[in-house]
Amino acid sequence: MLGNGAHWDLAHVVQQLRRNAGLTQKEMAERANISLAGLRDLEQQRVTRPRVSTLRRIAAALELSPSEAKELVRLGSQGPVLAHDLRLQVLGPLSITVDGTPVNLGSERQRTMLAILALSPGVPATIDTLVDAAWGGQPPPTAVDLVRSQMSRLRRRIQPKGRTAPVLVAINGGYALRVDDNQLDLLACRGLVADARRDRKAGRLDSAVSAYKQAMDLWRGEPLWDLPGLHEQPALANLRRELETALLEYADTASALGRHEEVLTPLYRFTEANPLHEPGHARLMTALAGAGQRAVALEVFENLRRALSAELGVDPGVLVRETHQAILLGEPTPAQLTVVPPQSTTTVAKQPVPTQLPADVYGFTGRARELAHLDAVLDDGRRQPTMVVAALLGRPGVGKTSLAVHWAHRIARHFSDGQLYAELGCADPADVLRNFLLSLGVPPNQVPESLANRAALYRSLLTGREMLVLLDNAKNADQVRSLLPGSPGCVVVVTSRDPLAGLVTAEGARPLTVEALTEADALTLLHRRLGPARMMAEPEVAREIVARCEGLPAALAAVATRAITDTQLPLASLAEELRGTAATGTWPGRPWRGRNVS
Repeated sequence: MLGNGAHWDLAHVVQQLRRNAGLTQKEMAERANISLAGLRDLEQQRVTRPRVSTLRRIAAALELSPSEAKELVRLGSQGPVLAHDLRLQVLGPLSITVDGTPVNLGSERQRTMLAILALSPGVPATIDTLVDAAWGGQPPPTAVDLVRSQMSRLRRRIQPKGRTAPVLVAINGGYALRVDDNQLDLLACRGLVADARRDRKAGRLDSAVSAYKQAMDLWRGEPLWDLPGLHEQPALANLRRELETALLEYADTASALGRHEEVLTPLYRFTEANPLHEPGHARLMTALAGAGQRAVALEVFENLRRALSAELGVDPGVLVRETHQAILLGEPTPAQLTVVPPQSTTTVAKQPVPTQLPADVYGFTGRARELAHLDAVLDDGRRQPTMVVAALLGRPGVGKTSLAVHWAHRIARHFSDGQLYAELGCADPADVLRNFLLSLGVPPNQVPESLANRAALYRSLLTGREMLVLLDNAKNADQVRSLLPGSPGCVVVVTSRDPLAGLVTAEGARPLTVEALTEADALTLLHRRLGPARMMAEPEVAREIVARCEGLPAALAAVATRAITDTQLPLASLAEELRGTAATGTWPGRPWRGRNVS
């Protein structure tokens, strides 16, 4: 058995296995296709309950036997779901615990503002949003100053002692929560549900049921029921639907395994709170009948039928009627038929793995700051079960596309399900989605007609998959929105001349403005393109060319192309032509149209 003793915890087991294999942390992370920061967090016990998919990757990288891999996953499931240093809970009344001590914020406005931030972790909430949530339509004249004061106090009160990175940060004119997935019950729940869906899709139904159960155990009642001012918030309505969907999936998966009893309590609790919810009642009827309580299941049907008639004047829908009929006849119910374990893994069709990235950029130079920013975005995404969107913004010719393509090639190995690419420009999102769906294996005659249906199918196909999506030269946020996956595991990189404010605000995109190259990097670019002989022959002219091109990679590449195609042309002549274009006010690169490296 792993660790050869119950006193071994997961961190020590992983560390010892890695050392036994003779691997550094960096080598291990690369083999397992996980981030180096994520592995360090695991070995240093900052993460006590990693995602099942992460543990399976580690087991594969270490070439563990099936029994050892199963033991590693079991060991990982024993850690606490929520952290000790910071525990924010919104799946019920708002609750905050810092370093093991409950925190009573007292002020309902402060609690409301924290709840707004917790409903969209990592996504900046504007001050206007916080003012509206805290005061409704009648804020005082000093509301903005009051929000800033409240945020300052809140930052101090929810910051754990042992954490150096701030939990509450000011960003983009607003505020955002930066928490790990085990510090917020909402993120922990989403991570467990994502693991459950992956296991369910792969036919590992026992593991799926366990993950669903752990997720549902975090659901303590109506989310934020103690803050009535938020009950009409769209994010809260979406969260309710998210939890309902997970509960129904849990019930279906448990029923497929005959584990009916364990879902009775959550289904009873849910149907009591939602007395007219037909899908929930259908699952409760299925679970009761499967648990040998057929008469009680039929009574549930009668009570629902009377309630629907009295409240809405309607009869039960098709699902409830078919479930009722199946129970009467002793046949499997529709819910029991929704999940069927695969008989053999060899019968599962292999999904296509698209690899659509353009070729990496020749002579790519510099951009250390930008690459570090993108690496940090990727690490953040792997620590939180959310889709990640990085937005590279800047003027034409500054090198946004080159940077995006180069970074995409650097990290492509992390995305085993492939990479999608589209040059947007003036493209219709519906056409882009059609191409994506075809690349994902959808037959041409099964591609939906409408944009909404194509987007829904696209999101469904990417659920549980790890995909890198590069959207180049976006016109605006609306063009991008329908092309975003809807589940964790995916990273999207968007390049645009537009600020994409809507994408930053609504989708939590991480913006980065790409600036011109420094003189040193620009000279290095020319050196790599032209070779040392020509650069050393006219070093001052080379510096003038860099200055005339304003450090724009597109202009520099165009100049280099002109010089390469005419080896007898002195750099001084090119500099002279650039002086002429500057005098006429034209963009320096326009006389020589080269590859688009904007």
